[in-house]
Amino acid sequence: MVASTVSLTAADILANVHALLPVVREEADATEAQGYLTDRMREALRTAGAYRVGFPARRGGPQMSLTDQTRMVEAVATVDAGIAWNVCVLAATGFYAGRLGDAAFAELYPELDLPTCGSFHPKGKAVEVPGGYRVTGRWGFGSGIRAADRIVAGVEVQRDGEPVRKPDGSVLTLGVWLPADRVELLDDWHTIGLRGSGSQGYTVTDVFVPRDHAFDRFFAPDATADPLNKHVELPFYSMAGISVGIAQHAVDLATSHLRDRKPTDRQLTLLGEAGSYVRAARALVLDGMRAIDEQIFTAGAVPDDVTMARGDAPMAQEFTRVVLDRCGEILGAQVIYEKFPFERLVRDSTGVSAHASTWRSRWTSVGQALLSAGFPGGEPVGAAR
Repeated sequence: MVASTVSLTAADILANVHALLPVVREEADATEAQGYLTDRMREALRTAGAYRVGFPARRGGPQMSLTDQTRMVEAVATVDAGIAWNVCVLAATGFYAGRLGDAAFAELYPELDLPTCGSFHPKGKAVEVPGGYRVTGRWGFGSGIRAADRIVAGVEVQRDGEPVRKPDGSVLTLGVWLPADRVELLDDWHTIGLRGSGSQGYTVTDVFVPRDHAFDRFFAPDATADPLNKHVELPFYSMAGISVGIAQHAVDLATSHLRDRKPTDRQLTLLGEAGSYVRAARALVLDGMRAIDEQIFTAGAVPDDVTMARGDAPMAQEFTRVVLDRCGEILGAQVIYEKFPFERLVRDSTGVSAHASTWRSRWTSVGQALLSAGFPGGEPVGAAR
């Protein structure tokens, strides 16, 4: 295990993860078969520094930009989407840890390379007691939980049998660190795709959580916070890189297939189209990440609603569907066989489509933000006068 005193820059970690891609390739089938990261893969990612990317600079972390986090996740997804899902989710460790006070941080994170997983739905219950909370709950989609050293969960707080409400009237919802030895894993991860993500459910019953082992799950944007903790929605934006990685993997397979053949004009057209869609998806996603980075890494600023209301992940997934269609036509009948890797790309893409970040309904918030913002550059071209 890499001690937290070892300094790793964002550039170091990106280089380390790229160097690990042969290991990702070697461990992909075993990860898929058992449904979670192999020990070798988990420790290789730990050594590379992949779990520490979200830690703030004041805690000794690399405070990696969302753009670079997305590049990291995409790189892994070009080899295996299930392992990339683990990388994306466990990279949120520092986002959560950055919200802890000094004493709790020292207790829970004596080293930065302690991956943290968690789910916030459905919400559990936290009953206030002296010094903390008694927590009970059952959560789904605990991605990476078999590789995690720390586990968080979302809970609604109760006092004297009634929900505790914030000044705006909403129920106080916390993220809490659960005692790992009291967490029971559920055997419920049997899926079409993203099998290697290890997204099992989990449950606890009446466990004590100290008050300082918790954070407000739905905090208001904070311009004084660490960059990666200025807005509650910042974790998992890098997930859009998984769609791009799957699409690139498909193009790589199609290119390899045609390289030793005499391709038809139709096949060349399909390959060119697929490659253009991948570049479009990557450019779209990274442009969105850069826009958010520019705002969160500006002192005293928080990202505005238009910048945060991103529809890039669902659009990237739309592009990936097109790429899989075009590459599937190039590859022909072999795509139906389990032994051929394209089959897993289709299944994993289906898994990605099930995640809320890629739902088409996310475009609703984009439309609302655009309407609320008006036309900051003036009237649109062609507007009625």
